[in-house]
Amino acid sequence: MGKTLYLHIGTEKTGSTALQTVSGTNRAKLTEHGIFYPKTAGERNHIMLAIFAGDRSNTLDLRRVARLFPEPAYEQFKVDFPDALRSEVEANQCPRICLSNEHLSSRVKTVKEISRVAEIIRPLAESVKIVVYLRPQAELFLSSYSTHIKAGHTKVLTAPKIAQHFRYNYENLLSLWAEVFGEDNVIVRIYDRKTLVGHDVVKDFFSILDYEPGPDIEIPTTLNGRLDHEATCFLLEFNKHVPLFLAESVNPDRADISAALEAGSKVPTLPVPASVLRDIANTYEESNARVARRFLGRTDGKLFSDVEYRSESEGKPLTIERAVEISAHLWRWKQREIQRLKAQLAAMRKQLPTKGKRQSRSAR
Repeated sequence: MGKTLYLHIGTEKTGSTALQTVSGTNRAKLTEHGIFYPKTAGERNHIMLAIFAGDRSNTLDLRRVARLFPEPAYEQFKVDFPDALRSEVEANQCPRICLSNEHLSSRVKTVKEISRVAEIIRPLAESVKIVVYLRPQAELFLSSYSTHIKAGHTKVLTAPKIAQHFRYNYENLLSLWAEVFGEDNVIVRIYDRKTLVGHDVVKDFFSILDYEPGPDIEIPTTLNGRLDHEATCFLLEFNKHVPLFLAESVNPDRADISAALEAGSKVPTLPVPASVLRDIANTYEESNARVARRFLGRTDGKLFSDVEYRSESEGKPLTIERAVEISAHLWRWKQREIQRLKAQLAAMRKQLPTKGKRQSRSAR
């Protein structure tokens, strides 16, 4: 039986983090079931694929995350990466290969860039399947709103106004990948827990590979959570003082601010007016209908279930009192983390051999 490579390209905000976490942490177990999840492209998220294929202007922040600076390191990576990925895959005999990176659907924007992906993955298997999950554009914008601010931006995310916006026009996205890999090799799924296999994106994706995760595979219930409206407003102001990136790396002063804010977030409210979300849905109604007919064979042209956005669920402005309350939560959260790490360090010291303890005391 020949090998089949499944390339998951997102889209963003459709459970990619959960899929990559499960695949990365269960890499050995998946191999036992005939599914190979390589390390060369990334321990969990295969961001090296997007960095290799995408133009420089679209991947600068990804290079910071991957520490591909200065410029000679980036150039050497582009030379070494294809051979390193091929060597790793060829050394494994699994009939199914899985690669996953959601930035391929948002940063790789042209046939030329997608062709770079094709050049390095086609030799790895007899057939290649492109897997992409779609969610309503209004929900994508809503989910991206807090993520945009988590990424260190100091201005709110602007709603798409034109039907040809690359990130939101699924017809344009799918057409590009179909042009390079063939329409029959593009597998489109709808990100809707009501219709996903097992009501879970991880189980749904593995069903495409004809694999049902057993009890030995742990699937997280929540990853990459959304901030509530007030926490989002707080982080927006915080970003102006502590940016996410330095010149060539991630800013260590940010630490785990997003996780701390998520832990204190209340019931989410809409950070944008419901009227804006309805406008987004209307903007892409026609192109969505063409996607439904072309890629899913739905003659009625219905790509997504109807969603109603209510104005009364919109968020209120951040008050000074609430900002202080959030600051107090962050202080307590950080203190608990410090105490936890101190306890962990003390436990590790107790486990040191006697000789190691004497050496540690003499060093002090």
